[in-house]
Amino acid sequence: MQQGYTGPEVCKITGISYRQLDHWTTTKLIKASVRNIKGSGFHRIYSFNDIVLVKLVNKLRSAGISLQKIRIALKNVNKILGKNSNISDVSIFSDGSSIYVLTDNDQMIDLLKKGQAVFGISLGPVHTETEAEILSLYPDKASAVNR
Repeated sequence: MQQGYTGPEVCKITGISYRQLDHWTTTKLIKASVRNIKGSGFHRIYSFNDIVLVKLVNKLRSAGISLQKIRIALKNVNKILGKNSNISDVSIFSDGSSIYVLTDNDQMIDLLKKGQAVFGISLGPVHTETEAEILSLYPDKASAVNR
């Protein structure tokens, strides 16, 4: 049997209340993937990856993201990555209004817009490239580049 953690243990690890965890699990935002049995005398058992998702949801909530947006984002990230991939293999970003995932092939995807790709430009390499182009085309203006 897979190593698992009870609800109270998950709450202690993540810093959320049992009521929050129960709500997120009951509404299927989070699942207890080791054992999700309802009824008295039985406890849900969460995996390590379940706990990572709980922490992710908690961090996104702390950033002001609604549960509705988080639900959509988690559904879309599972579609994009596939069921067998590990959520720990990606980076999740938010600007406060949307949620993005950076995949292992350096593609950034907006999880709230059904997987629409987004792009970013790092200006350090653009600076270096521009500097090199100016130096090769206009060597007499080399001193102006370094200002």
